[in-house]
Amino acid sequence: MFAVLLGLLMVEVTARSAAAAPIHNQPSPKDFPGLGAVISTSLKGPGVIAGDTNWLPQLGKIRMYVVIRHNGIGAIHVTVLKWIPLGGYFTAAIFPDMTTYTNGFKGKHFKRDYIHTYTVNGHTFKVLTAEYSSWFSFGGWWEQKVKFDAGYGTHGILVMGYTNWPWLQNFLGAIGVGKAANWAGKKILQFVTEGSTEGLASAIGYLLSGVTIDVALFMEK
Repeated sequence: MFAVLLGLLMVEVTARSAAAAPIHNQPSPKDFPGLGAVISTSLKGPGVIAGDTNWLPQLGKIRMYVVIRHNGIGAIHVTVLKWIPLGGYFTAAIFPDMTTYTNGFKGKHFKRDYIHTYTVNGHTFKVLTAEYSSWFSFGGWWEQKVKFDAGYGTHGILVMGYTNWPWLQNFLGAIGVGKAANWAGKKILQFVTEGSTEGLASAIGYLLSGVTIDVALFMEK
């Protein structure tokens, strides 16, 4: 997990196990500082063969799933721990275009709002949004079943947590949905579809200040 703030706050990414930890083993805020919440993203299932932790320039630790079986079945698993248990919460995951299963979503305190596929400047990707449906809870999780068929090579997943629903529409516009993508949006799309981390820290700082974020990087073989 890492949180991004401009100015005095730091950028941090924390690695999570390829076998997603159950909800009672969530990280505590004292370990991983965030913006009112902690988000932890992992990949799980038979399609995940092996994983390792690598350091990326300017980003800190990130879990890199070195081997993902091409066309293997698995899941994107997102855990959220809120420091303050009141109020709703939203998450949005951006990941490369791969098969998702309509009945393959499950969660605790979260419900899936939608999954939509977009193509921007030759980059095809999916956006999944899930809403925190409990007004009093310290945490929750959701999981989406997928088929790892994005294509051979490296890809990225970006998960964002926020409390203001209209914020997402502005972000989607910045990455080129319905508008011309700005430079930061292009960098994020390159991370998601190509696994490129060049300029990613600057792009995240520019677009996602005030938002809790986690990333995962995987290689499909």
